[in-house]
Amino acid sequence: MTKAIRNWRLLILLFIPAINVHAGPLPDTGQTKCYNNSEEILCPAPGEAFYGQDGNYLINPPSYTKLDASGNALADAAETWAMIRDNVTGLIWENKTGDGSIHDGSKTFTWCDRNPATNGGNQGICGVGIGNAATDTEAFVKALNDARFGGFPDWRLPTAKELTTILDRSRVNPSINAVWFPNTVLFYYWSSTTLAGYLGDRAWCVDFNNGHVNFDGGGVGGNKGESAYAVRAVRGGQ
Repeated sequence: MTKAIRNWRLLILLFIPAINVHAGPLPDTGQTKCYNNSEEILCPAPGEAFYGQDGNYLINPPSYTKLDASGNALADAAETWAMIRDNVTGLIWENKTGDGSIHDGSKTFTWCDRNPATNGGNQGICGVGIGNAATDTEAFVKALNDARFGGFPDWRLPTAKELTTILDRSRVNPSINAVWFPNTVLFYYWSSTTLAGYLGDRAWCVDFNNGHVNFDGGGVGGNKGESAYAVRAVRGGQ
């Protein structure tokens, strides 16, 4: 993928409504390569042509802390953990597992938000399952809060902007640091952010295979009435 396309994807984010957006510092994107108008180049020095692009800078390097099921910090080498604290943004993320529980990374959910103040005029597909049997995003978040996962009752679906803060654009397949975020599926994750327009029937989603931010992936991605995608809960930052 060319730098121009990546920049276009990032530009889209500027037009995503700032709904419950964390206002703290943003971690570095992980982009280390530089480009001219047509190809990759050595990153230019100050004063040279094309200086000042993303690859020239390392600002707020990503930093994470593993947390146990009670919210206590663990050593970086810990083999099991329940949550990840982003030390740059302050957000706390659910760790995905491979154990078949509600936290299993392979589980997918339909988008659901029954609150007309936040659903953009379309609540999506809301199922009837609860707890471990949850099939939609609202029921998933409720299950975590009812169980006080990690000792907290304020888990929620992240905004599109929040999801992009854990992307690592130096990687693909997955485009996230799997040392800290294992069991990440190589596809879309739902955000809480409804796309403006489209009668509210689409929500933004982030593809953790390649780092794309989409509302429509081949006519399917992001459609509240058709799609079931992975979810990673978040807390803090509001």
